[in-house]
Amino acid sequence: IGSTVTGCSAGTGGGVVNAVFSGAVTLIGSTVTGCSADSTGGVVYSYDSGAVSLVGSTVRDCSSVHQGGVVYMSYSGNDMSYSGNVSLTDSTVRDCSADHGGVVYASSSESLSVAGVNFIDNSGSVASVLYLKGLTQSLCSSFCTEPQRSRISDSIIQPLHGGVTIQAINSPIDWDCSLGRWMPSEGALFGSISAPECYPCSAGYYGATSGLIHGKCSGQCIRGHFCEEGTADPEPCPIGTHMPALGAA
Repeated sequence: IGSTVTGCSAGTGGGVVNAVFSGAVTLIGSTVTGCSADSTGGVVYSYDSGAVSLVGSTVRDCSSVHQGGVVYMSYSGNDMSYSGNVSLTDSTVRDCSADHGGVVYASSSESLSVAGVNFIDNSGSVASVLYLKGLTQSLCSSFCTEPQRSRISDSIIQPLHGGVTIQAINSPIDWDCSLGRWMPSEGALFGSISAPECYPCSAGYYGATSGLIHGKCSGQCIRGHFCEEGTADPEPCPIGTHMPALGAA
């Protein structure tokens, strides 16, 4: 809590923390700068261990060669062990990098939760910010908590370069988007992303609910109305006009 950590490194995993068959790891109100690992987890390496949480902190210029420039989390598959969730809250992570997951690499563990985080100028050959694989708890033992989907809210992602920003494989994400907006829940997401702005519903369609996952959103604009890009509620046609068809923009 309230720590400043600079220039730490590890030959294998976890430039600051290496947790194996261990409990939870939490960084609160801390500043971590220039930490690295030659293999995985530039700041935290967590294997068959509890939750990893970053709260109200700043992480900058951290890296790993292979996976997870800031956090690496994985699970052995042993029924008597598990890995917890990754939670990033009210923090800034910038200029971090790894080959897979410039900020977080999480595989076969619990969910990811991101709220109020700015990801700025991070980079990676495969997924410059988040690489998620198998975060569905389908393999959880009795030690696991109630299964939860991953969630991202009130956050900004601005990668250093173009390409894939988030790679989510069998790891559905619930995005906290405004009405009239949508985000895919899985797969490869490219470029800059922000929530609740997300992607606007296509012109001719409207988005009246949250949790929408494609550009057609809630469906075609209803008759007698029109829907510009990003419409939440279809607008009635102006007085003296009429639209008999669906999908007017």
